[in-house]
Amino acid sequence: MSIVRRILLIIMLAVPVGALAQVEDAIEQWLVEEGSEEAAAELSDLMLQLRQEPLNVNDTHSMALLPFISPFQLKALRNYMLLHGQLLTVRELHMVPGFDSATVALLEPYLVAKPYAEYERPQWWRGRHTIVSGMGGTVEEAEGYRNGSYEGDRLRALLSYTYNFHNRITLRLSADKDPAEAWGKDNYYSGQLVLRDIGWIKTLVVGRYNLQFGQGVTLWTGLAPFNLTGTSAVRYAAGVRQAGVFNEQDWQQGAAATIGLGRGVEVSAFGARKEGEWLGGAHVGYRRGNLIAGMTAVGTWLDDSLQLRDHAYNQTYFRGQRTLNLGLDAMYQHGPLLLFGEVAMGENGHLAGIGGLRISTGGNNSIGLTARHYDPLYHNLHAQAYAMSTTRNEQGLALDARMQLPWRVTSLLSIDLHRYPAPRYGAYSPSTGNWLRAQLQRQLGRHLEAEVRYAYRRKERNVPNLDSTLYLGEQTLRQQAQLQVRYHRGPWRLTTRLIAAWFAPERSERQNGWLVAQEARYSGRRWQAVAQAAIFDIGGYYARIFLSESNLQYAFSIPSLYGRGARVSAVLRWDVSRWLDLSAKYTLTAYPEQEAIGSDDAQTEGPTRQTWHLQLRWKF
Repeated sequence: MSIVRRILLIIMLAVPVGALAQVEDAIEQWLVEEGSEEAAAELSDLMLQLRQEPLNVNDTHSMALLPFISPFQLKALRNYMLLHGQLLTVRELHMVPGFDSATVALLEPYLVAKPYAEYERPQWWRGRHTIVSGMGGTVEEAEGYRNGSYEGDRLRALLSYTYNFHNRITLRLSADKDPAEAWGKDNYYSGQLVLRDIGWIKTLVVGRYNLQFGQGVTLWTGLAPFNLTGTSAVRYAAGVRQAGVFNEQDWQQGAAATIGLGRGVEVSAFGARKEGEWLGGAHVGYRRGNLIAGMTAVGTWLDDSLQLRDHAYNQTYFRGQRTLNLGLDAMYQHGPLLLFGEVAMGENGHLAGIGGLRISTGGNNSIGLTARHYDPLYHNLHAQAYAMSTTRNEQGLALDARMQLPWRVTSLLSIDLHRYPAPRYGAYSPSTGNWLRAQLQRQLGRHLEAEVRYAYRRKERNVPNLDSTLYLGEQTLRQQAQLQVRYHRGPWRLTTRLIAAWFAPERSERQNGWLVAQEARYSGRRWQAVAQAAIFDIGGYYARIFLSESNLQYAFSIPSLYGRGARVSAVLRWDVSRWLDLSAKYTLTAYPEQEAIGSDDAQTEGPTRQTWHLQLRWKF
C-alpha cells in the first residue's frame, strides 16, 4: 500500500461521523408522511437486519443488496479494489470515485471491512441460521373483542426462520398472526428460496418475490421508497428481489429468475399467481461500460372482470380483465453526469414516461432535474414510478439540490410542481399542486449537530362535508417546520425535536399543531436502551404530525398524532450472547381530555392506550 494511501486513511479515521449517520430517522419521516408505512416497514426491517449483521464492503456481490447503491458505484468499487486491493476500512469508500461523503455516511452503519476471498467459502451446512420469534399486543381491550366482531385475541405473534449461505443461498419461512385474527385462520404465511450469483444464475426466487425494473413505469412491486430531501428521483432497480418477511402487500408469488447470457446481456422471466390474479412477463437487460438499458413486457390477467361504479373521479380508471404493458428504460453515466429515463405503453396505446438528469459537482454538491408524464388512460396494475399519487393521470417537474454552504452548513432542497389532467379521488376536476422541502444541517462541534427542516405543500381538493351532488373545490396549504438538535458523546445520544404544523384550506376550518419530543439513547457492549417522551397539541387530522421513534425489527410503527396528549416509548435490547439477543418495546399514548380512543370496533375505553412487543433473535 502506498504511503499516500496510508496518510489519507489516517486523516479520514480522525474525522467525526457526519450528521447523516442516523439517516434512518429521515427515511422513516418522509416515507410515512406520504402514507407508505408498508414501504417504511420493509426498509426499516432491512436496515435493522444489516445493523446487526453488516455486509462486508469487500464482497461486492453482497453489497448489491443495499438499496442506496447504484450499479455504477459497484463497478467503481470493483475497479478500485483491482488497482489498490481490498478496503482496510469502510471510510476508505471516500477514495472510491462516485462515493461522496453523504453516500458513505448513509452506508457506514451497515458495512464492515474485512478480508474476503470467494474460494474460502464455508461448507453449505456452515451457513447462518436465524430464528426470530416475537409477540405483542394492546393492553386495553377494543370494542370488537367485547361485541364478538373480532374472532381472535389481542395477541400479535410472529415466527421466522432464515438460512443464509454467504448471501448466495437463502431459505426463509415465516408465519404471522395479527391481533383480532383467530389462530390458524387468515394468518400470514410466507416462504422463499433464493439463489444468487451461481453460474449463469444471477437471481432465482421460488416463493414470494418482488419485481423492480427501470424506473417503475412498466413494472415495480414491493419497496418503492420516496426520495429524501435533496436527492434525485432516480431509482436503481434491483430486478428480481425476495419479498419482505412480513410484508403482507404488493408481493408476487411463484417463480422468477435472472440469467446472465454474457456480453452484458441478462434475461429475467417471471410468473406469479396471487389472489385472483395471474402475472407473467420478461425483462431483457444490457450493461456495457457506463450504459444500462432494458426492455420489459408484462401482462396481468384477472379471474373476474373489474367493474367500477361510475363516479365523477373514476371515469378514466381501468375496467376489464387484462392489462398488457411494454416499456423501455435506460441509464447512462458520463463523469459527473447521470441520465436516466423510462417510457411505457399500455395495451390501449396510451403512454407514460419519466426522464431526468443529475450532476454531481464534487464533494457533497449535486443537482438533479426530473420530468414525468403519466397519461390519465395509462392502465397498469403494477407500476410504481416516482409520483405524488400514482403512475397515472399526473404530469410534473422535480428539482433537487444538495449544496455545501459557508460555515460548514449543508443545504438540501427538493421542489416538485405537478398537475392532474383528469379528476381524481378527492378532487373532482383537473387540479394542480406543488411541494417544497428544505433542510439545513450543521455540525456545531465534535459532539453536537443541528438541523432545520421545512415542508410546504399546496394541492386542491373537494370541500369536505358537502352534499354529494355538489362538488366545490378549494386550495389547501400544509406547512411543517422542525428543529432537531442531537448531542452524542461516548455511549450516549440525546435528540430533541420541536415540530410545528399548519393546515390552511381556502374555505374550510384551519388546523394547527405542535409537538415536542426528547429521546435518550444508550449503547453499551451488551445493552442498548432508547426512551422517548413527547407532548403535543394538534388541532386536527390534517395537521397531524408523524413521530419517528425507535422500533423492533418486525414491530414497526410511526405514530400519526393529533389532538392533545402525550406519548412515551421505550426500547430495550440485551445481547445475551454472541448468538442470542432479546428485545422489548413499550408505548403509552395518553389523551387526558378523552374518554375513549379510536372508533367503531377499534375503540378502547379510557384516556390511555398501551402497546407492548417482545422479540427473541437466535443466530447459530
